[in-house]
Amino acid sequence: MSERLHKLLAQHGLGSRREIEKWMLAGRVLLNGKPAQPGDRFNNGDRVTVDGQDVSSRLRVARKAAVIAYHKPQGQPVAAPTAVSVSAETPVGTTAETVMERLPSVRGSRWLAVNTMQAGDSGLLILTSDGRLADALRRRSDQVPSAYVARVLVPTPEFDPKTLPQSVRFDEQTVEFASIEPAGGEGTNRWFRVDAAHAHRRAAVRALFETHGFKVSRVTQVRFADIELPRDLPRGKHRVLSDAQVERLYELAELEQPAEADAPRSGRPGPRSQGRSPGKSSGRSQGRGKTGGSRSSSRREPTGRKRSGR
Repeated sequence: MSERLHKLLAQHGLGSRREIEKWMLAGRVLLNGKPAQPGDRFNNGDRVTVDGQDVSSRLRVARKAAVIAYHKPQGQPVAAPTAVSVSAETPVGTTAETVMERLPSVRGSRWLAVNTMQAGDSGLLILTSDGRLADALRRRSDQVPSAYVARVLVPTPEFDPKTLPQSVRFDEQTVEFASIEPAGGEGTNRWFRVDAAHAHRRAAVRALFETHGFKVSRVTQVRFADIELPRDLPRGKHRVLSDAQVERLYELAELEQPAEADAPRSGRPGPRSQGRSPGKSSGRSQGRGKTGGSRSSSRREPTGRKRSGR
């Protein structure tokens, strides 16, 4: 049975569907020696190369996606900046270790972020090796419930968040939130959990308080879909999602899961290809002596997870 080539390449984590379509239009993907187009289909006897590397054998094996949760620290870029993606938060020449450099290698594939984050963002980051899943969930962000915790300087220790409206005018539209509840802190430096029926930019969560004159020092994502940031997951560390959690993500994406499993390998991370063509790697690996993610794990912000009292 044939399948559209750009979808198959995305499923095997070579890139997102949009990235691969651009690669095809740029002539970087060849099908049986000729430039591939987004509508081309792959059959078992076909030969496919991406940037000169033969990836045909990978495409003949059904593979279940690897999906992980990562506790992203504030200030850590997801991937190395490029000439077109450099921002004030990720200056040219930065030597900060990226999220991708903290992750284990995934055989024949690469990690793709589902809920995109800037270097200044922190909290729950979901990553997958299935480009179809990443693309579909990004497109359906207005259907994915999310939650954040914000550290806010309030006027008095007795401040009640129920006095705040649960909507804010942001980026020329009204942004609605489901609830605002206390989530820890002492005195006037308090944490509040903000739940939403769908994903929002963290700037919108910040605006919810700042439009009423409150100073916000941090906004951290603690929930994506049905996945909560684990309380015992230190910053800079990851955890493989359960089968039930992965199944739920595929349901939200309205996709069928591939049948055969391919979980992340344990042990030392190997070479990574994030931000590069499939035939190249960064040439860097994480040694045993690195402690980049463990130093900050002793100071954990509240996850904002609701405790069951039922």
